[in-house]
Amino acid sequence: MVLLYGAELDKNQNRNTPQEILSKWANSMINIQGDFDRHLELCYDGDTVIGFVYGKIDHPDHKGYKKVGYGYIMEFFVLPQFRRKGYGKRMYSHLEDLLISDGAKGLYLTSDPVTGKPFWQAMGYKYTNENSPENGLEIYEKVL
Repeated sequence: MVLLYGAELDKNQNRNTPQEILSKWANSMINIQGDFDRHLELCYDGDTVIGFVYGKIDHPDHKGYKKVGYGYIMEFFVLPQFRRKGYGKRMYSHLEDLLISDGAKGLYLTSDPVTGKPFWQAMGYKYTNENSPENGLEIYEKVL
């Protein structure tokens, strides 16, 4: 699943991430689980995994760009053949509920400019006029 996600991001951002980097990235998402306010959630259609979402609450000791106390949606993916069928909205709603219950003051994310931007705007996110220093993508925020 992460390889498909990475391939889509690479295509939309005109880059080429080696598979070994994507595998390390996927393993790091799995291995870092345990904090009460960090969530890696899978979405199923029957017995088939069709998407995933990964989010957390930012803390002062976290590395990189952060908004302490905010929920950060780090990764979000639905297989293309399952898009526009309500899965993304349900996945997002589930993660939003989890992050709110964890005490999020607001939510933010960076968005793939091709597939993500229209979805996140439909979910109520607004561009903050900032770009991430880590990946150069636009930062979107939703006030709770």
